[in-house]
Amino acid sequence: MKKENLEFCFKGNRTYIQGSDIFDAIVSKLASNFNLDKIENIKYSAHKMLKKNAFVLILEKFNPNDYKKINSVITFKNSEKKYYVVVIEDSREIECSVEYSEEIVRSTSAIIDKKIEFKNELEDSLTEIIVSMNKYYLQESVTKDGKWMVTKFDYHNLNDIQNVKGKMISLELKNNFNNKLTKSIVTVDGLVVGNLYFSLI
Repeated sequence: MKKENLEFCFKGNRTYIQGSDIFDAIVSKLASNFNLDKIENIKYSAHKMLKKNAFVLILEKFNPNDYKKINSVITFKNSEKKYYVVVIEDSREIECSVEYSEEIVRSTSAIIDKKIEFKNELEDSLTEIIVSMNKYYLQESVTKDGKWMVTKFDYHNLNDIQNVKGKMISLELKNNFNNKLTKSIVTVDGLVVGNLYFSLI
């Protein structure tokens, strides 16, 4: 077991840390512990909203009953061996915020039937971009009532989601289970790289 601290800043007027920021922070931690080229079958799931800083445990075995509170869990395989990254909120307050706007994604994305496309010229991570894209798509195409939140996402590997500037990113809605869970396929320049899941709260 390895323990690492995570420190965050709120983005814009948010009072919580979004799943994309948690995932990106964890990937940066994994880079010092694993060969990222060999990481595959990555799955992120949100359990509880994160409103303070957190720590992560990198485990080879995981039983959720061993923990009182879990904010997120990421699983992945490295050289065929499965690992778990457990995110747990601690008592350290988040004391910073940074400017952040989804307006570029919202204003330049194109919604066509069950798909949204965005030609990316931003420096942001793929996860951050697709979360903004999907939120906009669901607000415009399903309902503006309530708050759409990322629940889960998965990627085949990390190589396919790096360096996405200049590439066409698209999401295609495949399932909507009464707004309790939606599933969209993520593609980058026509290559399917994973799936994104949202819920309405």
